[in-house]
Amino acid sequence: MQHRLLLQTGSVLSALLILILDSTTPLGFAHGDLYLLSVILAALSGSRRFLIGITLTSVLLTVLGTVISPPGLEFRYWGSNRAISIAGIIIIAGLCDYIMQRFQHLQRESRHLESEHQALQQLTPSPDNPLAPFQYPQQFQLFADAIPQIIWTADPDGNIDYFNLALSRYTGKPRDVLATGKQWPSVIHPDDLIQLRINWAQAVENKITYELECRLRRHDGSWRWHLLQGAPVRDDDGSVIKWCGSAVDIHDIRVYTERFEHVARATVDAVSDWDIQTNQIWWNHGVTNLFGYTRAEMMAKPGSWTERLHPDDKEEALATIYDTLNSDRERLHCEYRFMRKDNSIAVVEEHGFVIRDKDGIAIRLIGGMTDITQERQLEEQLSHAQRLQTVGELTGGVAHDFNNLLTVIQGNAELLTEDATLTTQQKPLVSMISDASQRAADLVQRLLAFARKQPLSPRATDISALVINIQALVRQAVPERISLQLITEADLPLVVIDPPQLESAVLNLCLNARDAMPDRGTLLLEVGSSELDADYTRQHPEVEPGRYVLVSVSDTGSGMSQDTKARAFDPFFTTKSSGQGSGLGLSMVYGFIKQSGGHISIYSEPGHGTTVRMYLPVSLDPASHDPDQGNSKHLAATDLALTPGVVLLVEDEQLVRQYAEKQFQALGFEVISAGGGKEALDILRDSGDIDLLFTDVMMGDGMDGPELADAARKMQPDLKVLFTSGYTANAMFRQGRLDADTDLLGKPWRREDLRAKLMAMQCIDQPRSGRLDR
Repeated sequence: MQHRLLLQTGSVLSALLILILDSTTPLGFAHGDLYLLSVILAALSGSRRFLIGITLTSVLLTVLGTVISPPGLEFRYWGSNRAISIAGIIIIAGLCDYIMQRFQHLQRESRHLESEHQALQQLTPSPDNPLAPFQYPQQFQLFADAIPQIIWTADPDGNIDYFNLALSRYTGKPRDVLATGKQWPSVIHPDDLIQLRINWAQAVENKITYELECRLRRHDGSWRWHLLQGAPVRDDDGSVIKWCGSAVDIHDIRVYTERFEHVARATVDAVSDWDIQTNQIWWNHGVTNLFGYTRAEMMAKPGSWTERLHPDDKEEALATIYDTLNSDRERLHCEYRFMRKDNSIAVVEEHGFVIRDKDGIAIRLIGGMTDITQERQLEEQLSHAQRLQTVGELTGGVAHDFNNLLTVIQGNAELLTEDATLTTQQKPLVSMISDASQRAADLVQRLLAFARKQPLSPRATDISALVINIQALVRQAVPERISLQLITEADLPLVVIDPPQLESAVLNLCLNARDAMPDRGTLLLEVGSSELDADYTRQHPEVEPGRYVLVSVSDTGSGMSQDTKARAFDPFFTTKSSGQGSGLGLSMVYGFIKQSGGHISIYSEPGHGTTVRMYLPVSLDPASHDPDQGNSKHLAATDLALTPGVVLLVEDEQLVRQYAEKQFQALGFEVISAGGGKEALDILRDSGDIDLLFTDVMMGDGMDGPELADAARKMQPDLKVLFTSGYTANAMFRQGRLDADTDLLGKPWRREDLRAKLMAMQCIDQPRSGRLDR
C-alpha cells in the first residue's frame, strides 16, 4: 500500500515540475513527452482510476503549456510537436492500462487456483496413508460413481464391502440388492463361478494380486467377458488392510482377438505383425506349420526372424524391406530363402502392407510368408523336362539326318566289301569305314534312346527274374572289393517292357555305381512294388498315379552335388575325366524309362552315396502286349526264297536313292526311281504295273510317304508298301504318321536288313508271272 502511495505522489510531483519547466521555456521544445514519466508512475501504482486521472491531467497540462510558455518557434513547428506528445501520452496510457488489467486478472486466477488447491489437498488422501481414500467415504463414492468402469473394494478377509454405481447400471440390479451378496451367482456365469471363487480364495490366502477373465450377465440378459483384477492394500508393516479391484469389459476385444486368431490359424501363410516403434513382432500359427518354430521362439526377440534368413539372401531381403519402409510405398514384395527348424531350406515369397502415421513414417508392417518351395521345385522340374524334351526333339531330328548319311556310307562300304577287284591294302580301309559307320550308328541309337525314339520290343516281363538273371553279369563287371547285394520281392506283377533294354539300363546304372566307389563300398539292387499316389504326382506332374514295380540301384560312393544331380540326365554331361565316359549312359536310361511309360528319380548326397529309382508301370493286360501275336504271320515266310519284282523307289535324298537302287538291283529287283511323291504318282499312272512301293516317310516336296501310299492304293488297291525312315517305328506310330501294322525299315539299313524285311512281308509267296505276288 505504501509503495502505491509513493508512486502516486511521484507521478503528481513530476507533472507539476514538467508544467513549471514548460512555463519557463519558449515554445518549440517537446515538453509534452516528459509527461510520459507521470503516466508510467501512475500505471505502476496499480490504480486504474489514478492512471486515467493522470493521463487526462497530462493532456490538459500539455495544452496549457502552449498558453503560459514564452513565444518561440512558429506554430507549425510547436503545434505538431504538442499533438504528437498528446497522442504518445494517450497510447502509452492505453498500453499500461491493458497490461495492468491482464496482470490483475492473472493475480485473481492465481489466488483462485491456490484456494482450490488448498481445498483439494483437504480432500486428497495422504500418500503415506493407504487407507486415506476410504477415510472420506462421501468424496470417494462420488469419485468412484463418476467412473464408468466397475470398481470394488473388500476387507482383509476378502468380503466385498463396496462397489460403485457402474456395476448396478451394468446388471440392472439395485446396489443394495447386490450388496447382500446373494445375487452373485446370477451375475457371474455358472461355468466361471467355481474358478472365480477358487482363484479369489487363493489370492486372499496368499495375499497376492488377483486376475481372472469371466463372464458377467448384463441387464439385457447377455453375457460379456470382463477382466477382473484385484490387488491388496498394505500398511507400513506389510499387512493387508484392504482389497481394491476393478472389472473391465473386454468382450469386444476378446471376440475380435479370437476371430483374428481363427483367421490367422486358418491361413496357410506365416503372418506377422511388426510394431516398428517398439520393435516387437507377433506371429500366427503358420510359422509353426510351415517352418517348425513355435510362436514363442519367433517372438522371443526382435531378431528371431532375421537370424533364420538364408545367409546368401539376408542382405538383399533386408535391403528390400527397409527400402520399402523408407519410401512412400505401401506394398512389400520380396522372395528369399528361409531356414526351417530341421535345417532344411524353404523358398519364401513375402507380401506385406506398411502402415504409416500422418507424417508418412512407417510404424507397422503386416507381412505374410508363403512357402513356395514346392512350386519352385515343380517349375525347375518342368523346365528340366522341357529342356530334355527340346534336346530330345533336336536329337531325334539330327539322328534322322545321320541315319540317311549312314545308310549311304554303310551300304557303299558293304558294296565295296563285295568288290573282287579290291587290293589287299584297300580291304582294311573298307573294313575301317564299315566299323566306324557302325560305331556312328550305335551312337545314333543312344541318342534315339535318350530322345525316346529307339525301337522297342515290349512284352510282359517278370522284373525280379530278369534282375536275378543278370546278377552274374553285374558281378563280373563289379570288382570284388565292392559288395553286391540283391533284394527282390516275391509275387510282383508283370511289366510290359523291352527286357534287353531294361537289362542294359540296370547294367548301366551298376557300372556308374561301380565308378562312384573307387575303393570299397556296397552296391545294392532292389526290386519291389511301389504305389505313387496323388501327393507324389502333384510334385512330379509328368507321373501318372498308380502301382509300379520299383527297381533301384544304390551305392555308398561319393554322391552328387545338387548341381550335378540337376544335370545328371542331360546328354553328354559327365563328371568323369576325358575319354572315360560319353555322358550318354544316364541319358539312355532316362529316355528308355520315359519311353516305356515309367518314371526315374535320383536321390543323392555328397559323401553318402546315390540311389537311382526306376518306376515301371504295372501291366493291366499283359497278353495284349505279347509281341509274338503281331509277328506270327511273318514266321512262315522266313524260310522261303526271295522272288524279285518291280519296285517303285521314292526317296528325296539323291545319295540314299542311289544306294537303295543298287541294293534292290542286287536282290534282283527291277527298280523305277522317283525323287518325290508327285513324280511317283505320275509313274504309277503311266506304268500301272508295280509290285512294291518303297518310300521314305518324310519328304520335302509337300507329299509325305503315307499320303503317297494312300493315293497309290487308290490307283492300285493290292499294292504292297514298305516305308523307310531315319526315325523309328515307335516314333512314327506315336506321332500318328503311320498305322501300328505298317511295315517300316529303319535307317540305316543294309542289304540283309532289306531282304529280311521283304521276306517278312511275304512278298515271296508263290510268284505269278515271275513277279511278287500281289
